[in-house]
Amino acid sequence: MRSSGSRTCMPSRHAAAAPLVPVKPRRAAVQAKCILIPNQPDVGGRRELERRSALALSCTERSPVSAAEQLLGGGAFSQASFSSPKRLRVAVDVDEVLGRFVYALNKFCKEEYGMDYDVSDYWVYEFAKIWHCSQDQSNHIVHEFFESDHFNDGIPIIPGAFETLARLQGSCDLVVVTSRQHVIQDLTLEWLDRHYAGLFAEVYFGNHFALQGASRKKSDICKTIDAHVLIDDNVGYAMDCADAGINVLLYDWEDSYPWSKLPEGFSHPRIQVVRNWQEVEAAVLAMAAVEAVPQ
Repeated sequence: MRSSGSRTCMPSRHAAAAPLVPVKPRRAAVQAKCILIPNQPDVGGRRELERRSALALSCTERSPVSAAEQLLGGGAFSQASFSSPKRLRVAVDVDEVLGRFVYALNKFCKEEYGMDYDVSDYWVYEFAKIWHCSQDQSNHIVHEFFESDHFNDGIPIIPGAFETLARLQGSCDLVVVTSRQHVIQDLTLEWLDRHYAGLFAEVYFGNHFALQGASRKKSDICKTIDAHVLIDDNVGYAMDCADAGINVLLYDWEDSYPWSKLPEGFSHPRIQVVRNWQEVEAAVLAMAAVEAVPQ
């Protein structure tokens, strides 16, 4: 690791206890239930993805079939759903699966704080432990990062992700399930619009490590929206979802994510390690083929 154990992540100019001011979203957060409105013409200039996004906090434990019946007014939907092959519902994480969040964060930290870290230094995806500081200090730095150009324009996409998802879209329903905070919902949607336009029907936020608001576990979100599989890089989230009966593709990009390593000797029938988007595609198509077989 490039940093010494004695260095703190907050320089002297930030040493005094400062109020933690949350980032102000550019637009009001979208408040929606987990089953969202059908496709409609654009209203009020809001983009399709933005209108169809959802806060995970507002999701309720509801049957997708019964919820759709309520929206569409009748039982015809439920009858049709049982007469056609079931599509695999795939939940996709954002950071380190679609985009290189830590890579951009490290550039910000070096520029603003003189902290010199590499992705290979992150043996756990808990920044306070890597930066040798308190959780409050870590949260403060990350929220400063949210206000920077490094976050707004500097997060590169993961190679192969867009092309693979574009192919999978024909046989799967794609949604985003991210632990990102509600306060950066609009910025996240804008980033997805730039790099993954037209691929995701819904976006859900877990609001983890936030300065304000409650958080929600990814396993709860995935169960609420009836996701069959989650693509995620976090071992903790993977274990939690697998224990909840959700299949997980644990994404360890080219074996370069230290935090994505399972404990030695550990295995779970619902967790499969994948190292690139080619492996993701093969695994998802295999699951989709099984799901499409009439029961």
